[in-house]
Amino acid sequence: MILTQAHIPYDIAARAWKANGFRDSYAWHQRIWEAFPNQPKANRNFLTRLDDTGQDFRLLILSPDPPTRPDWCPSAQWESKTMDANFFHHPAYHFSLVANPTVKLVIHDEHGQRKKNGKRVPLIHREDKVIDGRTIPGLETWMQRKAAQHGFAIHPDHPLRIDPRPEQTFIKQGTVGKHHATEFSGVLTVSDQALFEQAVTQGIGSAKAFGFGLLCLSPINL
Repeated sequence: MILTQAHIPYDIAARAWKANGFRDSYAWHQRIWEAFPNQPKANRNFLTRLDDTGQDFRLLILSPDPPTRPDWCPSAQWESKTMDANFFHHPAYHFSLVANPTVKLVIHDEHGQRKKNGKRVPLIHREDKVIDGRTIPGLETWMQRKAAQHGFAIHPDHPLRIDPRPEQTFIKQGTVGKHHATEFSGVLTVSDQALFEQAVTQGIGSAKAFGFGLLCLSPINL
């Protein structure tokens, strides 16, 4: 896998670029695609994360193929490196994940019959809640479940930190949409190597095309 880090100055992000520039998360999504000019959009196989550092925007891209530096990123601010395969074979890591946690609710029609398609809603509370007789998982439960599904566990001696991020509103083909972003950080231990590596390369949760799901890792000794 190839990890690319780019720093985009505020003045560049503020310019009136083509196709709505960098005005929202969907515009960023379109701009990042320019780093993969020969890849069909139906075959998207890379993950991204965008952070406001207070000095510029830091963009991370994790991809199996090397991206091409777009013209909007200064050459001195674009760096790609091939990751050592052994990097993913440590037993424990400090992690940070910016995700779009959601849950799909069961919806019934006027006759009490379960509808084929449920309703997906964002999770914004830390603890589980009971609403109308249904238990809605909180953010902590969501992260614990995702960890179990993806071959790792949250270390019990290191508190899981949950930090809400600003809601992301965007315009796509004339329709307004939004994502609720949450950053999870803590210490994880790997329980299933294959599932863990799949999570690293394919991401966790929904809205990956909008910069969610990239698991940032730093090996640690426990």
